[in-house]
Amino acid sequence: MAKRISIINFKGGVGKTALSLNFATGLSHYHEKKVLLVDVDHQSTLSVVCLGGKRWDNIVNEGKTIDTIFQHFTNQNIPLPGKEIIFYKPYKKFYPRLDLLPAALILDETELELSSTTVGNPIESEWNKRTLLCKWIQANNIDEEYDYIIFDCPPATKLVTQNAVAVSHGYIIPAIPDAVSTRGIPHLINRVFNKIDSKFNGLANYLHSNGTSISKIYVPKTKLVGIVISKIKTSGNANSGYTNDHTQHLSSITKMYPVDTVKPYIVEGVGVPECLSNGYPVYNYYDHQNVKKRDFINIFKKVTTELKKRIDVL
Repeated sequence: MAKRISIINFKGGVGKTALSLNFATGLSHYHEKKVLLVDVDHQSTLSVVCLGGKRWDNIVNEGKTIDTIFQHFTNQNIPLPGKEIIFYKPYKKFYPRLDLLPAALILDETELELSSTTVGNPIESEWNKRTLLCKWIQANNIDEEYDYIIFDCPPATKLVTQNAVAVSHGYIIPAIPDAVSTRGIPHLINRVFNKIDSKFNGLANYLHSNGTSISKIYVPKTKLVGIVISKIKTSGNANSGYTNDHTQHLSSITKMYPVDTVKPYIVEGVGVPECLSNGYPVYNYYDHQNVKKRDFINIFKKVTTELKKRIDVL
Protein backbone atom coordinates (compact mmCIF):
# COMPACT_ATOMS: atom_id res chain seq x y z
CA MET A 1 0.00 0.00 0.00
CA ALA A 2 1.28 3.44 -0.93
CA LYS A 3 2.39 6.07 1.53
CA ARG A 4 0.44 9.21 0.61
CA ILE A 5 1.96 12.62 1.32
CA SER A 6 0.78 16.22 0.76
CA ILE A 7 3.18 19.11 0.24
CA ILE A 8 1.47 22.22 1.60
CA ASN A 9 2.01 25.87 2.49
CA PHE A 10 -0.39 28.84 2.58
CA LYS A 11 2.26 30.96 0.92
CA GLY A 12 3.15 30.73 -2.75
CA GLY A 13 6.73 30.90 -4.00
CA VAL A 14 8.21 28.78 -1.19
CA GLY A 15 9.38 25.94 -3.44
CA LYS A 16 6.46 23.49 -3.20
CA THR A 17 6.62 22.44 -6.84
CA ALA A 18 10.44 22.22 -6.86
CA LEU A 19 10.33 20.03 -3.75
CA SER A 20 7.47 17.89 -5.11
CA LEU A 21 9.29 17.19 -8.36
CA ASN A 22 12.77 16.60 -6.94
CA PHE A 23 11.42 14.52 -4.03
CA ALA A 24 9.28 12.33 -6.30
CA THR A 25 12.00 11.82 -8.92
CA GLY A 26 14.53 11.23 -6.14
CA LEU A 27 12.36 8.45 -4.69
CA SER A 28 11.88 7.01 -8.15
CA HIS A 29 15.51 7.11 -9.28
CA TYR A 30 17.73 6.75 -6.21
CA HIS A 31 15.41 4.55 -4.12
CA GLU A 32 13.84 2.68 -7.06
CA LYS A 33 10.29 3.32 -5.85
CA LYS A 34 7.11 3.54 -7.92
CA VAL A 35 5.73 7.06 -7.48
CA LEU A 36 2.54 8.81 -8.55
CA LEU A 37 2.97 12.58 -8.58
CA VAL A 38 -0.40 14.34 -8.28
CA ASP A 39 -0.84 18.00 -9.24
CA VAL A 40 -3.62 19.44 -7.06
CA ASP A 41 -2.82 23.07 -7.88
CA HIS A 42 -4.99 24.84 -10.46
CA GLN A 43 -1.92 26.82 -11.56
CA SER A 44 -0.72 23.52 -13.06
CA THR A 45 2.96 24.47 -12.85
CA LEU A 46 4.05 20.95 -11.98
CA SER A 47 2.06 19.53 -14.89
CA VAL A 48 3.55 21.98 -17.38
CA VAL A 49 7.07 21.32 -16.07
CA CYS A 50 6.71 17.54 -16.39
CA LEU A 51 4.83 17.47 -19.68
CA GLY A 52 5.83 20.63 -21.53
CA GLY A 53 3.28 23.18 -22.72
CA LYS A 54 2.13 21.43 -25.89
CA ARG A 55 1.66 17.99 -24.33
CA TRP A 56 -0.14 19.56 -21.36
CA ASP A 57 -2.46 21.52 -23.68
CA ASN A 58 -3.41 18.30 -25.47
CA ILE A 59 -4.16 16.50 -22.23
CA VAL A 60 -6.28 19.38 -20.95
CA ASN A 61 -8.23 19.47 -24.24
CA GLU A 62 -8.85 15.73 -23.92
CA GLY A 63 -10.17 16.25 -20.37
CA LYS A 64 -7.65 13.86 -18.85
CA THR A 65 -6.82 15.80 -15.68
CA ILE A 66 -7.55 15.65 -11.98
CA ASP A 67 -10.39 18.12 -12.55
CA THR A 68 -12.66 15.30 -13.72
CA ILE A 69 -12.51 13.70 -10.27
CA PHE A 70 -14.05 16.81 -8.72
CA GLN A 71 -16.45 17.39 -11.61
CA HIS A 72 -17.87 13.96 -10.82
CA PHE A 73 -19.41 15.65 -7.77
CA THR A 74 -20.36 19.01 -9.27
CA ASN A 75 -21.91 17.44 -12.36
CA GLN A 76 -23.72 14.18 -11.65
CA ASN A 77 -23.65 13.29 -15.36
CA ILE A 78 -19.86 12.95 -15.28
CA PRO A 79 -18.74 9.48 -14.13
CA LEU A 80 -15.84 8.97 -11.76
CA PRO A 81 -12.78 8.65 -14.03
CA GLY A 82 -10.53 5.65 -14.11
CA LYS A 83 -6.79 5.35 -14.65
CA GLU A 84 -7.04 7.01 -18.06
CA ILE A 85 -6.32 10.39 -16.40
CA ILE A 86 -2.88 9.20 -15.30
CA PHE A 87 -0.07 10.16 -17.65
CA TYR A 88 2.38 7.28 -17.52
CA LYS A 89 6.14 7.84 -17.59
CA PRO A 90 6.24 11.54 -18.53
CA TYR A 91 10.06 11.35 -18.40
CA LYS A 92 10.23 7.97 -20.16
CA LYS A 93 13.69 6.39 -19.74
CA PHE A 94 14.95 8.96 -17.21
CA TYR A 95 12.37 8.14 -14.52
CA PRO A 96 10.41 5.07 -15.71
CA ARG A 97 8.91 4.47 -12.25
CA LEU A 98 7.32 7.95 -12.11
CA ASP A 99 3.76 8.69 -13.27
CA LEU A 100 1.79 11.95 -13.19
CA LEU A 101 -1.82 12.93 -12.56
CA PRO A 102 -1.93 16.41 -14.16
CA ALA A 103 -4.02 19.45 -13.25
CA ALA A 104 -5.78 22.09 -15.37
CA LEU A 105 -6.44 25.80 -14.90
CA ILE A 106 -10.18 25.13 -14.77
CA LEU A 107 -9.65 23.43 -11.40
CA ASP A 108 -9.96 26.86 -9.80
CA GLU A 109 -13.51 27.23 -11.17
CA THR A 110 -14.36 23.66 -10.26
CA GLU A 111 -13.36 24.33 -6.65
CA LEU A 112 -15.80 27.26 -6.50
CA GLU A 113 -18.53 24.99 -7.88
CA LEU A 114 -17.55 22.30 -5.39
CA SER A 115 -17.99 24.65 -2.44
CA SER A 116 -21.46 25.73 -3.59
CA THR A 117 -22.80 22.29 -4.59
CA THR A 118 -24.83 20.09 -2.26
CA VAL A 119 -25.97 16.63 -3.27
CA GLY A 120 -28.48 14.83 -1.05
CA ASN A 121 -28.05 14.89 2.74
CA PRO A 122 -26.11 18.10 3.61
CA ILE A 123 -23.74 16.41 6.07
CA GLU A 124 -23.08 13.47 3.78
CA SER A 125 -22.57 15.95 0.93
CA GLU A 126 -19.93 17.83 2.95
CA TRP A 127 -18.11 14.56 3.51
CA ASN A 128 -18.36 13.38 -0.09
CA LYS A 129 -17.00 16.59 -1.60
CA ARG A 130 -13.96 16.37 0.68
CA THR A 131 -13.17 12.71 0.00
CA LEU A 132 -13.32 12.53 -3.79
CA LEU A 133 -9.61 11.68 -4.02
CA CYS A 134 -10.19 8.89 -1.49
CA LYS A 135 -13.02 7.60 -3.68
CA TRP A 136 -10.97 7.72 -6.88
CA ILE A 137 -7.90 6.05 -5.38
CA GLN A 138 -9.97 3.30 -3.77
CA ALA A 139 -12.20 2.68 -6.80
CA ASN A 140 -9.20 2.27 -9.10
CA ASN A 141 -6.89 0.40 -6.69
CA ILE A 142 -4.28 3.12 -7.15
CA ASP A 143 -2.80 2.32 -3.74
CA GLU A 144 -1.76 -1.11 -4.93
CA GLU A 145 0.29 0.21 -7.86
CA TYR A 146 2.57 2.69 -6.11
CA ASP A 147 4.96 2.91 -3.20
CA TYR A 148 4.38 6.66 -2.75
CA ILE A 149 1.73 9.13 -3.87
CA ILE A 150 2.84 12.78 -3.62
CA PHE A 151 0.32 15.65 -3.78
CA ASP A 152 1.58 19.08 -4.85
CA CYS A 153 -1.04 21.34 -3.24
CA PRO A 154 -2.01 24.96 -4.00
CA PRO A 155 -1.19 27.81 -1.56
CA ALA A 156 -4.53 27.40 0.23
CA THR A 157 -6.34 24.87 2.42
CA LYS A 158 -9.73 24.93 0.68
CA LEU A 159 -11.70 21.91 -0.51
CA VAL A 160 -9.26 20.59 -3.12
CA THR A 161 -6.37 20.69 -0.65
CA GLN A 162 -8.62 19.16 2.01
CA ASN A 163 -9.18 16.25 -0.37
CA ALA A 164 -5.43 15.68 -0.42
CA VAL A 165 -5.21 15.95 3.37
CA ALA A 166 -8.05 13.44 3.83
CA VAL A 167 -6.14 10.77 1.93
CA SER A 168 -2.62 11.62 3.15
CA HIS A 169 -0.74 9.85 5.91
CA GLY A 170 1.43 12.93 6.37
CA TYR A 171 2.25 16.39 5.08
CA ILE A 172 5.43 18.34 4.39
CA ILE A 173 5.76 22.11 4.79
CA PRO A 174 8.39 23.81 2.60
CA ALA A 175 9.17 27.21 4.11
CA ILE A 176 11.48 30.13 3.50
CA PRO A 177 13.03 31.33 6.79
CA ASP A 178 11.46 34.78 6.70
CA ALA A 179 8.85 36.67 8.71
CA VAL A 180 5.84 35.50 6.68
CA SER A 181 6.72 31.80 6.64
CA THR A 182 7.74 31.74 10.30
CA ARG A 183 4.41 33.23 11.37
CA GLY A 184 2.47 30.99 9.00
CA ILE A 185 3.89 27.61 10.08
CA PRO A 186 2.13 27.34 13.49
CA HIS A 187 -1.12 28.51 11.91
CA LEU A 188 -0.87 25.89 9.16
CA ILE A 189 -0.11 23.07 11.60
CA ASN A 190 -2.99 24.17 13.83
CA ARG A 191 -5.25 24.43 10.77
CA VAL A 192 -4.53 20.86 9.66
CA PHE A 193 -4.88 19.36 13.15
CA ASN A 194 -7.62 21.41 14.81
CA LYS A 195 -9.68 22.46 11.80
CA ILE A 196 -9.35 20.11 8.84
CA ASP A 197 -8.78 16.78 10.61
CA SER A 198 -11.24 17.75 13.35
CA LYS A 199 -13.97 18.53 10.81
CA PHE A 200 -13.30 15.28 8.97
CA ASN A 201 -13.52 13.26 12.17
CA GLY A 202 -16.76 14.96 13.18
CA LEU A 203 -18.32 14.18 9.80
CA ALA A 204 -16.98 10.61 9.84
CA ASN A 205 -18.35 9.93 13.33
CA TYR A 206 -21.77 11.24 12.36
CA LEU A 207 -21.91 9.17 9.18
CA HIS A 208 -20.62 6.06 10.93
CA SER A 209 -23.31 6.40 13.62
CA ASN A 210 -25.92 6.53 10.86
CA GLY A 211 -24.63 3.41 9.16
CA THR A 212 -22.81 5.12 6.28
CA SER A 213 -19.60 3.40 5.23
CA ILE A 214 -16.37 5.40 5.36
CA SER A 215 -13.62 5.08 2.75
CA LYS A 216 -11.02 2.54 3.81
CA ILE A 217 -8.18 4.81 2.81
CA TYR A 218 -9.40 7.92 4.63
CA VAL A 219 -6.72 8.97 7.15
CA PRO A 220 -8.25 10.43 10.36
CA LYS A 221 -5.00 12.01 11.54
CA THR A 222 -2.59 13.46 8.99
CA LYS A 223 0.82 13.80 10.63
CA LEU A 224 3.52 16.41 10.08
CA VAL A 225 6.42 14.73 8.28
CA GLY A 226 8.72 17.71 8.45
CA ILE A 227 9.44 21.35 7.68
CA VAL A 228 11.80 21.69 4.72
CA ILE A 229 13.79 24.93 4.76
CA SER A 230 13.78 26.29 1.22
CA LYS A 231 15.49 29.17 -0.58
CA ILE A 232 17.63 30.10 2.42
CA LYS A 233 20.01 32.91 1.47
CA THR A 234 23.70 32.31 2.02
CA SER A 235 26.23 34.90 3.11
CA GLY A 236 29.93 34.16 3.25
CA ASN A 237 30.56 36.88 5.83
CA ALA A 238 28.07 35.55 8.41
CA ASN A 239 29.05 33.08 11.12
CA SER A 240 25.99 30.98 10.33
CA GLY A 241 26.69 31.07 6.61
CA TYR A 242 23.30 32.67 5.99
CA THR A 243 22.00 36.24 5.89
CA ASN A 244 21.13 37.82 9.24
CA ASP A 245 17.39 37.88 8.52
CA HIS A 246 17.26 34.25 7.47
CA THR A 247 19.50 33.20 10.37
CA GLN A 248 17.16 34.92 12.82
CA HIS A 249 14.01 33.29 11.45
CA LEU A 250 15.69 29.92 10.98
CA SER A 251 16.53 30.03 14.69
CA SER A 252 12.88 30.69 15.50
CA ILE A 253 11.75 27.74 13.38
CA THR A 254 14.29 25.30 14.81
CA LYS A 255 13.46 26.36 18.39
CA MET A 256 9.74 25.82 17.84
CA TYR A 257 10.19 22.62 15.81
CA PRO A 258 13.62 21.14 16.62
CA VAL A 259 12.65 17.59 15.62
CA ASP A 260 10.45 18.52 12.67
CA THR A 261 12.96 20.75 10.87
CA VAL A 262 14.57 18.76 8.08
CA LYS A 263 18.27 18.94 7.17
CA PRO A 264 20.01 19.80 4.94
CA TYR A 265 18.49 23.14 4.05
CA ILE A 266 17.81 23.97 0.41
CA VAL A 267 19.79 27.10 -0.39
CA GLU A 268 18.63 29.84 -2.72
CA GLY A 269 20.02 29.70 -6.23
CA VAL A 270 18.99 30.11 -9.85
CA GLY A 271 19.88 26.50 -10.66
CA VAL A 272 16.60 25.05 -9.38
CA PRO A 273 14.22 27.38 -11.29
CA GLU A 274 16.42 27.01 -14.38
CA CYS A 275 15.97 23.24 -14.23
CA LEU A 276 12.21 23.64 -13.79
CA SER A 277 12.11 26.00 -16.75
CA ASN A 278 13.81 23.32 -18.81
CA GLY A 279 11.25 20.77 -17.61
CA TYR A 280 13.45 18.53 -15.47
CA PRO A 281 14.57 17.98 -11.85
CA VAL A 282 18.07 19.00 -10.79
CA TYR A 283 19.36 15.42 -11.15
CA ASN A 284 19.38 15.78 -14.94
CA TYR A 285 21.79 18.72 -14.77
CA TYR A 286 24.83 17.39 -12.90
CA ASP A 287 27.16 19.39 -15.16
CA HIS A 288 25.13 22.63 -15.04
CA GLN A 289 27.24 25.36 -13.41
CA ASN A 290 24.38 26.81 -11.33
CA VAL A 291 23.46 23.33 -10.08
CA LYS A 292 27.03 22.23 -9.34
CA LYS A 293 28.17 25.32 -7.46
CA ARG A 294 25.23 25.10 -5.05
CA ASP A 295 25.48 21.29 -4.77
CA PHE A 296 21.74 21.02 -5.45
CA ILE A 297 21.85 17.37 -6.48
CA ASN A 298 23.36 16.22 -3.19
CA ILE A 299 21.09 18.54 -1.19
CA PHE A 300 17.91 17.18 -2.78
CA LYS A 301 19.17 13.59 -2.55
CA LYS A 302 19.78 13.99 1.18
CA VAL A 303 16.44 15.76 1.74
CA THR A 304 14.69 12.94 -0.14
CA THR A 305 16.41 10.28 1.97
CA GLU A 306 15.54 12.07 5.20
CA LEU A 307 11.89 12.59 4.22
CA LYS A 308 11.60 8.96 3.10
CA LYS A 309 12.91 7.78 6.47
CA ARG A 310 10.30 9.89 8.28
CA ILE A 311 7.46 8.86 5.97
CA ASP A 312 8.19 5.14 6.17
CA VAL A 313 7.51 5.06 9.92
CA LEU A 314 4.12 6.77 9.69
